[in-house]
Amino acid sequence: MRELLKLAARNLLRNRRRTLITLAALVLGVGAMVAVHGFISGLQGSLVENIAEGQLGAVQVHKKGFMANVLSSPLGLDMADSPALRQKMEAVPGVRGVTPRIQFGAMLSTPDRPVPEGREPTAAEQGKTSFFLVFGIDPPSDQKVFPRRLTWMAKGQPLTASDSDEVLLGVELADGLGVALFPHDAPRPPETERPALLAPDRDGSLNGANVEVVGTLKAGSPGDRRYGFVGLATAQKVLRMEGRVTEYAIAVNRLEDAGKVRDALAEVLGPEYEVHTWAQILPFLKELFGTQDFIFGIVAMIFLVVVLLGIVNAMLMSVLERVREIGTMLAVGMKRRQVITMFILEGLLLGVAGGLVGAAVGWVAVLVAARIGISLPAPGATAPSVIRPTVTFLYLARSVGLAAAGSALAALWPARRAAQLRPVEALQSA
Repeated sequence: MRELLKLAARNLLRNRRRTLITLAALVLGVGAMVAVHGFISGLQGSLVENIAEGQLGAVQVHKKGFMANVLSSPLGLDMADSPALRQKMEAVPGVRGVTPRIQFGAMLSTPDRPVPEGREPTAAEQGKTSFFLVFGIDPPSDQKVFPRRLTWMAKGQPLTASDSDEVLLGVELADGLGVALFPHDAPRPPETERPALLAPDRDGSLNGANVEVVGTLKAGSPGDRRYGFVGLATAQKVLRMEGRVTEYAIAVNRLEDAGKVRDALAEVLGPEYEVHTWAQILPFLKELFGTQDFIFGIVAMIFLVVVLLGIVNAMLMSVLERVREIGTMLAVGMKRRQVITMFILEGLLLGVAGGLVGAAVGWVAVLVAARIGISLPAPGATAPSVIRPTVTFLYLARSVGLAAAGSALAALWPARRAAQLRPVEALQSA
Protein backbone atom coordinates (compact mmCIF):
# COMPACT_ATOMS: atom_id res chain seq x y z
CA MET A 1 0.00 0.00 0.00
CA ARG A 2 2.87 2.37 0.79
CA GLU A 3 4.37 1.82 -2.65
CA LEU A 4 1.02 2.42 -4.32
CA LEU A 5 0.65 5.64 -2.32
CA LYS A 6 4.07 6.86 -3.46
CA LEU A 7 3.20 5.94 -7.04
CA ALA A 8 -0.14 7.81 -6.82
CA ALA A 9 1.58 10.93 -5.47
CA ARG A 10 4.20 10.78 -8.23
CA ASN A 11 1.50 10.41 -10.89
CA LEU A 12 -0.24 13.54 -9.62
CA LEU A 13 2.98 15.52 -9.76
CA ARG A 14 3.68 14.43 -13.33
CA ASN A 15 0.87 16.57 -14.75
CA ARG A 16 1.00 19.53 -12.43
CA ARG A 17 -1.26 21.78 -14.46
CA ARG A 18 -4.20 19.37 -14.40
CA THR A 19 -3.58 18.61 -10.73
CA LEU A 20 -3.52 22.31 -9.84
CA ILE A 21 -6.74 22.98 -11.78
CA THR A 22 -8.48 20.08 -10.01
CA LEU A 23 -7.15 21.24 -6.64
CA ALA A 24 -8.33 24.79 -7.32
CA ALA A 25 -11.85 23.51 -8.00
CA LEU A 26 -11.81 21.54 -4.75
CA VAL A 27 -10.45 24.47 -2.76
CA LEU A 28 -13.15 26.73 -4.18
CA GLY A 29 -15.91 24.21 -3.46
CA VAL A 30 -14.89 23.37 0.11
CA GLY A 31 -14.00 26.99 0.91
CA ALA A 32 -17.41 28.17 -0.31
CA MET A 33 -19.14 25.45 1.75
CA VAL A 34 -17.33 26.51 4.91
CA ALA A 35 -17.89 30.23 4.31
CA VAL A 36 -21.61 29.89 3.57
CA HIS A 37 -22.08 27.58 6.56
CA GLY A 38 -20.29 30.14 8.73
CA PHE A 39 -22.57 32.92 7.46
CA ILE A 40 -25.74 30.86 8.07
CA SER A 41 -24.55 29.97 11.58
CA GLY A 42 -23.75 33.63 12.28
CA LEU A 43 -27.15 34.72 10.99
CA GLN A 44 -28.92 32.21 13.21
CA GLY A 45 -26.78 33.19 16.18
CA SER A 46 -27.56 36.88 15.63
CA LEU A 47 -31.30 36.13 15.52
CA VAL A 48 -31.07 34.14 18.77
CA GLU A 49 -29.13 36.94 20.46
CA ASN A 50 -31.71 39.50 19.33
CA ILE A 51 -34.50 37.41 20.80
CA ALA A 52 -32.67 36.57 24.03
CA GLU A 53 -31.17 40.02 24.63
CA GLY A 54 -33.88 42.20 23.12
CA GLN A 55 -37.24 40.49 23.38
CA LEU A 56 -37.75 37.41 25.56
CA GLY A 57 -34.66 36.84 27.64
CA ALA A 58 -32.65 33.63 27.56
CA VAL A 59 -34.92 32.10 30.23
CA GLN A 60 -38.38 33.04 31.54
CA VAL A 61 -40.06 32.18 34.85
CA HIS A 62 -43.87 32.02 35.15
CA LYS A 63 -46.48 30.78 37.52
CA LYS A 64 -47.28 27.09 37.04
CA GLY A 65 -49.65 26.66 34.09
CA PHE A 66 -48.92 30.05 32.49
CA MET A 67 -47.69 28.77 29.11
CA ALA A 68 -50.69 26.49 28.71
CA ASN A 69 -53.10 29.38 29.34
CA VAL A 70 -51.16 32.33 27.93
CA LEU A 71 -53.77 32.92 25.21
CA SER A 72 -56.79 32.68 27.52
CA SER A 73 -56.06 34.27 30.91
CA PRO A 74 -52.43 35.38 31.26
CA LEU A 75 -53.24 38.04 33.88
CA GLY A 76 -54.93 35.44 36.08
CA LEU A 77 -51.63 33.56 36.54
CA ASP A 78 -49.68 36.37 38.13
CA MET A 79 -47.29 36.30 41.09
CA ALA A 80 -45.97 38.66 43.71
CA ASP A 81 -42.89 40.65 42.70
CA SER A 82 -40.74 39.66 45.65
CA PRO A 83 -37.20 41.05 46.09
CA ALA A 84 -36.33 37.82 47.91
CA LEU A 85 -37.44 35.80 44.89
CA ARG A 86 -35.33 37.94 42.58
CA GLN A 87 -32.28 37.46 44.80
CA LYS A 88 -32.83 33.71 44.83
CA MET A 89 -32.85 33.64 41.03
CA GLU A 90 -29.86 35.99 40.72
CA ALA A 91 -27.85 33.65 42.98
CA VAL A 92 -28.18 30.76 40.50
CA PRO A 93 -24.84 30.14 38.69
CA GLY A 94 -24.87 31.47 35.14
CA VAL A 95 -27.57 34.11 35.73
CA ARG A 96 -26.51 37.62 34.67
CA GLY A 97 -29.67 39.53 35.45
CA VAL A 98 -33.36 39.25 36.38
CA THR A 99 -36.17 41.68 35.52
CA PRO A 100 -39.92 41.54 36.31
CA ARG A 101 -42.48 42.15 33.57
CA ILE A 102 -46.19 42.20 32.84
CA GLN A 103 -47.33 41.25 29.35
CA PHE A 104 -50.84 42.30 28.32
CA GLY A 105 -52.97 43.50 25.43
CA ALA A 106 -54.10 47.10 25.30
CA MET A 107 -55.32 49.93 23.11
CA LEU A 108 -53.69 53.27 22.45
CA SER A 109 -56.08 56.04 21.50
CA THR A 110 -54.90 59.40 20.22
CA PRO A 111 -57.10 62.54 20.60
CA ASP A 112 -58.39 64.68 17.78
CA ARG A 113 -56.01 67.43 16.77
CA PRO A 114 -57.15 71.03 17.31
CA VAL A 115 -58.77 72.60 14.24
CA PRO A 116 -60.08 76.12 13.61
CA GLU A 117 -63.59 76.69 14.84
CA GLY A 118 -66.21 75.96 12.23
CA ARG A 119 -64.07 73.52 10.21
CA GLU A 120 -64.49 69.77 10.28
CA PRO A 121 -61.28 67.83 11.09
CA THR A 122 -59.68 65.98 8.23
CA ALA A 123 -58.91 62.25 8.38
CA ALA A 124 -55.32 63.04 9.37
CA GLU A 125 -56.53 65.28 12.21
CA GLN A 126 -58.95 62.78 13.67
CA GLY A 127 -57.89 60.59 16.57
CA LYS A 128 -56.95 56.96 15.98
CA THR A 129 -57.05 53.81 18.06
CA SER A 130 -54.93 50.70 17.67
CA PHE A 131 -54.60 47.44 19.58
CA PHE A 132 -51.07 46.38 20.51
CA LEU A 133 -49.04 44.13 22.79
CA VAL A 134 -47.64 45.92 25.85
CA PHE A 135 -44.79 45.03 28.17
CA GLY A 136 -44.71 46.64 31.59
CA ILE A 137 -41.02 46.84 32.48
CA ASP A 138 -38.70 48.02 35.23
CA PRO A 139 -36.24 50.18 33.20
CA PRO A 140 -33.09 49.78 35.38
CA SER A 141 -33.18 45.97 35.59
CA ASP A 142 -34.69 45.65 32.09
CA GLN A 143 -31.68 47.34 30.50
CA LYS A 144 -29.35 44.82 32.17
CA VAL A 145 -31.31 41.87 30.79
CA PHE A 146 -32.07 43.42 27.38
CA PRO A 147 -29.04 45.58 26.45
CA ARG A 148 -29.58 45.00 22.74
CA ARG A 149 -32.94 46.76 22.76
CA LEU A 150 -31.17 50.07 23.39
CA THR A 151 -29.55 49.74 19.96
CA TRP A 152 -32.98 49.48 18.32
CA MET A 153 -34.01 53.04 19.20
CA ALA A 154 -35.23 54.79 16.07
CA LYS A 155 -36.15 58.15 17.61
CA GLY A 156 -36.44 59.63 21.07
CA GLN A 157 -35.21 58.11 24.31
CA PRO A 158 -35.73 54.92 26.37
CA LEU A 159 -37.89 54.76 29.49
CA THR A 160 -36.26 56.07 32.64
CA ALA A 161 -38.57 55.13 35.52
CA SER A 162 -41.06 52.43 36.38
CA ASP A 163 -43.73 54.87 37.56
CA SER A 164 -43.48 57.39 34.71
CA ASP A 165 -46.31 58.05 32.26
CA GLU A 166 -43.98 57.41 29.32
CA VAL A 167 -44.36 54.79 26.61
CA LEU A 168 -42.15 53.38 23.84
CA LEU A 169 -43.80 52.20 20.62
CA GLY A 170 -42.72 50.21 17.61
CA VAL A 171 -42.00 52.41 14.59
CA GLU A 172 -44.82 50.95 12.50
CA LEU A 173 -47.37 51.40 15.30
CA ALA A 174 -46.27 54.97 16.04
CA ASP A 175 -46.37 55.93 12.35
CA GLY A 176 -49.81 54.36 11.96
CA LEU A 177 -51.18 56.37 14.87
CA GLY A 178 -49.36 59.53 13.84
CA VAL A 179 -48.20 60.25 17.40
CA ALA A 180 -45.64 62.92 18.22
CA LEU A 181 -42.66 62.31 20.49
CA PHE A 182 -42.16 64.23 23.71
CA PRO A 183 -38.71 64.42 25.39
CA HIS A 184 -38.45 63.45 29.05
CA ASP A 185 -37.92 67.05 30.16
CA ALA A 186 -40.60 68.60 27.93
CA PRO A 187 -43.69 70.11 29.60
CA ARG A 188 -46.67 67.81 29.39
CA PRO A 189 -49.72 68.99 27.45
CA PRO A 190 -53.20 68.80 29.02
CA GLU A 191 -54.58 65.30 29.50
CA THR A 192 -57.19 65.93 26.84
CA GLU A 193 -54.40 66.30 24.27
CA ARG A 194 -52.43 63.22 25.33
CA PRO A 195 -52.80 59.63 24.07
CA ALA A 196 -54.76 57.28 26.32
CA LEU A 197 -53.58 53.78 27.22
CA LEU A 198 -56.64 51.54 27.73
CA ALA A 199 -56.55 47.94 28.96
CA PRO A 200 -58.93 45.48 30.67
CA ASP A 201 -57.87 44.22 34.09
CA ARG A 202 -58.22 40.64 35.36
CA ASP A 203 -61.95 41.16 35.97
CA GLY A 204 -62.55 42.55 32.50
CA SER A 205 -63.06 46.15 33.63
CA LEU A 206 -61.56 48.71 31.27
CA ASN A 207 -59.04 51.09 32.85
CA GLY A 208 -56.80 53.72 31.38
CA ALA A 209 -54.08 56.30 31.84
CA ASN A 210 -52.82 59.22 29.81
CA VAL A 211 -49.31 58.64 28.50
CA GLU A 212 -46.65 60.31 26.39
CA VAL A 213 -44.71 58.62 23.59
CA VAL A 214 -41.03 59.38 24.27
CA GLY A 215 -39.42 57.07 21.72
CA THR A 216 -39.86 54.58 18.91
CA LEU A 217 -38.16 51.23 18.37
CA LYS A 218 -37.20 49.30 15.26
CA ALA A 219 -38.00 45.59 15.12
CA GLY A 220 -34.92 43.57 16.04
CA SER A 221 -36.54 40.15 15.63
CA PRO A 222 -39.46 38.62 13.70
CA GLY A 223 -42.98 38.85 15.05
CA ASP A 224 -45.88 41.24 15.44
CA ARG A 225 -44.58 44.82 15.20
CA ARG A 226 -47.55 46.34 17.05
CA TYR A 227 -45.91 46.45 20.43
CA GLY A 228 -44.89 48.92 23.10
CA PHE A 229 -43.31 49.32 26.53
CA VAL A 230 -44.54 51.19 29.61
CA GLY A 231 -43.21 51.47 33.13
CA LEU A 232 -44.02 48.49 35.34
CA ALA A 233 -45.71 50.60 38.04
CA THR A 234 -47.85 52.31 35.39
CA ALA A 235 -48.90 48.94 33.96
CA GLN A 236 -49.72 47.63 37.44
CA LYS A 237 -51.84 50.72 38.12
CA VAL A 238 -53.79 50.39 34.86
CA LEU A 239 -54.33 46.65 35.41
CA ARG A 240 -54.98 47.03 39.15
CA MET A 241 -52.15 44.59 39.86
CA GLU A 242 -50.00 46.60 42.25
CA GLY A 243 -47.00 44.55 43.35
CA ARG A 244 -47.81 41.75 40.89
CA VAL A 245 -46.08 40.53 37.70
CA THR A 246 -46.74 37.83 35.11
CA GLU A 247 -43.15 36.80 34.35
CA TYR A 248 -39.47 37.22 35.06
CA ALA A 249 -37.06 37.51 32.15
CA ILE A 250 -33.55 36.25 32.86
CA ALA A 251 -30.24 36.90 31.11
CA VAL A 252 -27.47 34.31 31.25
CA ASN A 253 -23.72 34.63 30.89
CA ARG A 254 -23.62 32.23 27.92
CA LEU A 255 -26.63 31.48 25.72
CA GLU A 256 -25.33 27.94 25.25
CA ASP A 257 -25.94 27.35 28.97
CA ALA A 258 -29.60 28.43 28.92
CA GLY A 259 -30.75 24.84 29.35
CA LYS A 260 -28.53 24.27 32.38
CA VAL A 261 -29.64 27.55 33.96
CA ARG A 262 -33.28 26.59 33.35
CA ASP A 263 -32.81 23.27 35.16
CA ALA A 264 -31.04 24.96 38.07
CA LEU A 265 -33.78 27.59 38.38
CA ALA A 266 -36.51 24.96 38.28
CA GLU A 267 -34.80 23.11 41.12
CA VAL A 268 -34.39 26.27 43.20
CA LEU A 269 -37.92 27.63 42.64
CA GLY A 270 -39.82 24.39 43.07
CA PRO A 271 -43.06 23.08 41.50
CA GLU A 272 -44.97 26.31 42.06
CA TYR A 273 -43.22 27.87 39.08
CA GLU A 274 -42.38 26.82 35.51
CA VAL A 275 -39.16 27.75 33.74
CA HIS A 276 -38.64 27.82 29.97
CA THR A 277 -35.80 28.75 27.63
CA TRP A 278 -36.30 31.00 24.62
CA ALA A 279 -36.29 27.90 22.38
CA GLN A 280 -39.22 26.39 24.29
CA ILE A 281 -41.19 29.63 24.10
CA LEU A 282 -40.56 29.99 20.35
CA PRO A 283 -40.24 26.39 19.08
CA PHE A 284 -40.83 27.44 15.48
CA LEU A 285 -37.36 29.02 15.43
CA LYS A 286 -35.70 25.64 15.96
CA GLU A 287 -37.78 24.29 13.09
CA LEU A 288 -36.77 27.29 10.96
CA PHE A 289 -33.09 26.70 11.73
CA GLY A 290 -33.48 23.00 10.90
CA THR A 291 -35.07 23.87 7.55
CA GLN A 292 -32.31 26.35 6.76
CA ASP A 293 -29.62 23.78 7.59
CA PHE A 294 -31.38 21.15 5.45
CA ILE A 295 -31.66 23.44 2.43
CA PHE A 296 -28.06 24.58 2.84
CA GLY A 297 -26.96 20.95 3.04
CA ILE A 298 -28.67 20.16 -0.26
CA VAL A 299 -27.15 23.21 -1.98
CA ALA A 300 -23.71 22.34 -0.61
CA MET A 301 -24.00 18.75 -1.82
CA ILE A 302 -25.02 19.90 -5.32
CA PHE A 303 -22.07 22.28 -5.40
CA LEU A 304 -19.71 19.53 -4.26
CA VAL A 305 -21.09 17.06 -6.81
CA VAL A 306 -20.35 19.56 -9.59
CA VAL A 307 -16.78 19.85 -8.32
CA LEU A 308 -16.42 16.06 -8.09
CA LEU A 309 -17.61 15.68 -11.69
CA GLY A 310 -14.56 17.73 -12.61
CA ILE A 311 -12.41 15.21 -10.75
CA VAL A 312 -14.04 12.37 -12.70
CA ASN A 313 -13.24 14.18 -15.95
CA ALA A 314 -9.63 14.82 -14.89
CA MET A 315 -9.11 11.17 -13.87
CA LEU A 316 -10.61 9.91 -17.14
CA MET A 317 -8.20 12.15 -19.06
CA SER A 318 -5.39 10.71 -16.98
CA VAL A 319 -6.48 7.15 -17.86
CA LEU A 320 -6.61 7.97 -21.60
CA GLU A 321 -3.14 9.52 -21.50
CA ARG A 322 -1.61 6.61 -19.56
CA VAL A 323 -3.05 3.66 -21.47
CA ARG A 324 0.39 2.28 -22.46
CA GLU A 325 1.72 2.86 -18.94
CA ILE A 326 -1.23 0.98 -17.43
CA GLY A 327 -0.77 -1.80 -19.95
CA THR A 328 2.91 -2.09 -19.00
CA MET A 329 2.06 -2.31 -15.29
CA LEU A 330 -0.49 -5.02 -15.97
CA ALA A 331 1.96 -6.88 -18.20
CA VAL A 332 4.70 -7.00 -15.56
CA GLY A 333 2.34 -8.46 -12.95
CA MET A 334 0.44 -5.64 -11.28
CA LYS A 335 -3.00 -6.88 -10.33
CA ARG A 336 -6.12 -5.12 -11.51
CA ARG A 337 -7.25 -4.36 -7.96
CA GLN A 338 -3.88 -2.65 -7.41
CA VAL A 339 -4.52 -0.45 -10.45
CA ILE A 340 -7.93 0.45 -9.03
CA THR A 341 -6.36 1.18 -5.64
CA MET A 342 -3.72 3.41 -7.23
CA PHE A 343 -6.27 5.61 -8.99
CA ILE A 344 -8.48 5.76 -5.90
CA LEU A 345 -5.44 6.85 -3.90
CA GLU A 346 -4.80 9.59 -6.46
CA GLY A 347 -8.37 10.84 -5.97
CA LEU A 348 -8.01 10.52 -2.19
CA LEU A 349 -4.81 12.57 -2.17
CA LEU A 350 -6.49 15.23 -4.30
CA GLY A 351 -9.48 15.29 -1.96
CA VAL A 352 -7.41 15.51 1.22
CA ALA A 353 -5.16 18.26 -0.15
CA GLY A 354 -8.03 20.25 -1.66
CA GLY A 355 -10.20 19.72 1.42
CA LEU A 356 -7.49 20.88 3.82
CA VAL A 357 -6.62 23.98 1.82
CA GLY A 358 -10.30 24.77 1.10
CA ALA A 359 -11.26 24.38 4.76
CA ALA A 360 -8.37 26.63 5.76
CA VAL A 361 -9.37 29.28 3.20
CA GLY A 362 -13.01 29.14 4.32
CA TRP A 363 -11.99 29.29 7.99
CA VAL A 364 -9.83 32.36 7.40
CA ALA A 365 -12.69 34.02 5.50
CA VAL A 366 -15.05 33.29 8.41
CA LEU A 367 -12.55 34.69 10.94
CA VAL A 368 -12.07 37.88 8.93
CA ALA A 369 -15.83 38.36 8.48
CA ALA A 370 -16.41 37.70 12.19
CA ARG A 371 -13.79 40.28 13.17
CA ILE A 372 -15.21 42.92 10.80
CA GLY A 373 -18.88 42.04 11.30
CA ILE A 374 -21.59 42.11 8.65
CA SER A 375 -24.33 44.68 9.30
CA LEU A 376 -27.58 43.17 8.06
CA PRO A 377 -31.14 43.01 9.48
CA ALA A 378 -32.16 39.58 10.69
CA PRO A 379 -35.02 37.90 8.79
CA GLY A 380 -38.30 39.62 9.66
CA ALA A 381 -36.55 42.52 11.42
CA THR A 382 -35.92 46.16 10.55
CA ALA A 383 -33.14 46.97 13.01
CA PRO A 384 -29.66 46.23 11.64
CA SER A 385 -27.77 43.42 13.35
CA VAL A 386 -24.06 42.71 13.26
CA ILE A 387 -23.66 39.17 11.97
CA ARG A 388 -20.44 37.46 12.99
CA PRO A 389 -19.99 34.21 11.05
CA THR A 390 -18.80 31.20 13.01
CA VAL A 391 -17.77 27.66 12.18
CA THR A 392 -16.80 24.76 14.41
CA PHE A 393 -13.74 22.58 14.01
CA LEU A 394 -16.09 19.61 13.78
CA TYR A 395 -17.65 21.07 10.63
CA LEU A 396 -14.16 21.80 9.21
CA ALA A 397 -13.18 18.17 9.81
CA ARG A 398 -16.41 16.96 8.23
CA SER A 399 -15.77 19.14 5.18
CA VAL A 400 -12.29 17.71 4.71
CA GLY A 401 -13.59 14.16 5.18
CA LEU A 402 -16.43 14.75 2.71
CA ALA A 403 -14.02 16.14 0.11
CA ALA A 404 -11.64 13.21 0.57
CA ALA A 405 -14.37 10.55 0.45
CA GLY A 406 -16.10 12.23 -2.49
CA SER A 407 -12.86 12.50 -4.46
CA ALA A 408 -12.04 8.85 -3.82
CA LEU A 409 -15.50 7.81 -5.01
CA ALA A 410 -15.22 10.09 -8.03
CA ALA A 411 -12.00 8.28 -9.00
CA LEU A 412 -13.63 4.85 -8.74
CA TRP A 413 -15.18 4.80 -12.22
CA PRO A 414 -11.99 5.94 -14.04
CA ALA A 415 -10.07 3.40 -11.92
CA ARG A 416 -12.35 0.58 -13.07
CA ARG A 417 -11.93 1.72 -16.67
CA ALA A 418 -8.17 1.56 -16.26
CA ALA A 419 -8.26 -1.89 -14.64
CA GLN A 420 -10.40 -3.30 -17.47
CA LEU A 421 -7.75 -2.54 -20.10
CA ARG A 422 -6.16 -5.57 -21.75
CA PRO A 423 -2.35 -5.43 -21.55
CA VAL A 424 -1.77 -6.34 -25.22
CA GLU A 425 -4.28 -3.80 -26.53
CA ALA A 426 -2.99 -1.13 -24.17
CA LEU A 427 0.61 -1.64 -25.30
CA GLN A 428 -0.44 -1.42 -28.98
CA SER A 429 -2.29 1.87 -28.52
CA ALA A 430 -0.73 5.01 -29.96
